[in-house]
Amino acid sequence: MSDDKKGMLRHVDVLGRVVIPREVRKALRINYGDLMEFCACSDKQVIMRKFHIIGEIVPLCTHLIQVARLALPCDIIIIDTEKVVAFNTDVNVQYGDILDDVRLKLESRKEQKLDNLVLTNKLTLDGTIIFLPVLCDGDILGGVIVRADVDDSRLNDIAKSISEFLSQYFRE
Repeated sequence: MSDDKKGMLRHVDVLGRVVIPREVRKALRINYGDLMEFCACSDKQVIMRKFHIIGEIVPLCTHLIQVARLALPCDIIIIDTEKVVAFNTDVNVQYGDILDDVRLKLESRKEQKLDNLVLTNKLTLDGTIIFLPVLCDGDILGGVIVRADVDDSRLNDIAKSISEFLSQYFRE
């Protein structure tokens, strides 16, 4: 979206809906099914932002992965649909945007076992990697990534346990 645009006008339809312009959706990576948050300001303005439900419980995610790591020394990373939310790794993880390839893995809605994962522009993971989307009532909330230097069946168990816990947490 260019900086020279002052605004885009859209009509409100009979049901109160407004179409978000394509340029705005593209710039903010707003996709079908994304949750949006609206806040009414006192100066007759509305603030709209993309809402990431997993991002609202970062302390819980951090404690969850600390406990899970006690069972097996491995790297655990929790992501929402755009960025790293929580991690407990020996690797320096930046809270950067995840790459489009990772988003495609989330959209597959399937557990994946990988040897390599380029997570952000600054982070590539190598080793045995379990990648598991976090789903709740059919919606993709984010993902769980468990990485270790050795192949261990417990990696799968840890990823599934965290994913199921987060899914159940948001169901209630």
